[in-house]
Amino acid sequence: MTNAPPRSGPIVVVGAGMAGLGAAATLHRAGKEVIVLERLDVVGGLARTVSFGEHVFDVGPHYFFLDVSDQVNELIKSSMKPEEWRPIDFKIGAKIGKRNVPWPPSASAAFKLPPSSIYTFLRNSFTQNIPTAYSAKEYMRGMFGGKLWDVFLGPYMEKKVPSRTGLKGELHRDWWNQTARTVHNVPDVKRDKTLQLEPKLVERYLERYPQVKAQQPAEGGDSKEERSHPKGIKRAWLIVQGLFRTAFAKNYKKVLYPPRGVGMITERVAEAYEREGGTLHLKASNVAFETEGHHITKVTWDGGEVVEPECVIWTGSIHRMCTLAGIPREELPFFTIMLGLMKINRPLAEGDDLYTYIADEDIVFNRIYYPNRSVGGLCPAGKDSLCVEITRTEFRDEKERAGLLDKIAEGLEKLGVCKREDIEDIEYMFVPDSYPVYPMDYREKLDRIWAEHDKFDNLRSIGRSGQFWYNNMARSMRVGVETANDLLGRYEP
Repeated sequence: MTNAPPRSGPIVVVGAGMAGLGAAATLHRAGKEVIVLERLDVVGGLARTVSFGEHVFDVGPHYFFLDVSDQVNELIKSSMKPEEWRPIDFKIGAKIGKRNVPWPPSASAAFKLPPSSIYTFLRNSFTQNIPTAYSAKEYMRGMFGGKLWDVFLGPYMEKKVPSRTGLKGELHRDWWNQTARTVHNVPDVKRDKTLQLEPKLVERYLERYPQVKAQQPAEGGDSKEERSHPKGIKRAWLIVQGLFRTAFAKNYKKVLYPPRGVGMITERVAEAYEREGGTLHLKASNVAFETEGHHITKVTWDGGEVVEPECVIWTGSIHRMCTLAGIPREELPFFTIMLGLMKINRPLAEGDDLYTYIADEDIVFNRIYYPNRSVGGLCPAGKDSLCVEITRTEFRDEKERAGLLDKIAEGLEKLGVCKREDIEDIEYMFVPDSYPVYPMDYREKLDRIWAEHDKFDNLRSIGRSGQFWYNNMARSMRVGVETANDLLGRYEP
């Protein structure tokens, strides 16, 4: 975004999801006039919570990681009641063959994985080796071995990102890694070790942020070659350290999960924002821009307008942003998920996994989510809930869904989760453009978009949809907070 003279209007934030509310709340607390526009009748965007009778479901298996940003945690904590701040252990699993394996793999998974995968993973851990392939397939084969790709990773990726989503050719490794970005859409080499292997990206980052100095070995310290390929006693010591970390380090993190679903996070931030005097318009549909050159002179929506906005922070579809701003669109695919929200007429078996990846081609869903393992009370006493995620699109038509419940029930019974008669009711929910999908040339396409976008003096596009960035909830809110800090002149890369 180029420098521009001060404008008379407020800052307009389009979208009341994690990124939009993070930006709006931070800006408003700093004294800025902010107007948030949300096209739905509730806040949360992709991270909202819905009710199916007395059963409460998140729109997918969402969890808010607490290790992403202290400033984000402070914003949320200041908006919530003490009893609503509930950190839980984030434990997930993967069904590999007939075995349920902790994911990422831990020491307890050692005898549940192909031996070649264990060797490859440990070798990479000990030598701190990261494959350089850009293809997700070749990258994962280099990280985990060909056997694990063949029996789990490959089949799962095909189920998760089927070819009919519009992806042509290979998937870029950045999708699997959820590669970090900065608020200026520069690959964030400071936060992402994989990106540090690409000199051009390091150079680009340092050009954008000259205040960040490349770390150099201390005088008399080891050279880069010695650090990458240690020998003798030093190598043996690194192997011992690697074994210790693998055997005893936990493979899960702490996440925030409020008592009534993750949607409470954005609900409470929005309530605090309005309570402190911020403006939020729900059902604000048909947002449009009027522009002169490379700045936005007016934002309109059904029922209102803002003239001469100081800045517009966009969190909707990157494609829609390009259309409104007159930027040539690129072929960057998203895909839609379908959720099966189920009422279960009895309590299910206890377990630690909050959700499980399913690669089995004969099971229609690719992920199963257990709401009541996050926190109790999300359904009536004596009952339970299940949510399955389906990314195959042949079930969008109602006739094609006629036998879908039977297929879901067959999968659940095969996994030993429950039987058909345990399913009291099911409701299907489509979530459009849930995931951006990275083709091999996605970086070049985004670079062309950002080159035009950055010519605007009062436009920012952020978040999972607005940046075409496959990230998590906490990262989306962090980019909102950091974008606000950038506009306030206090952003630190």
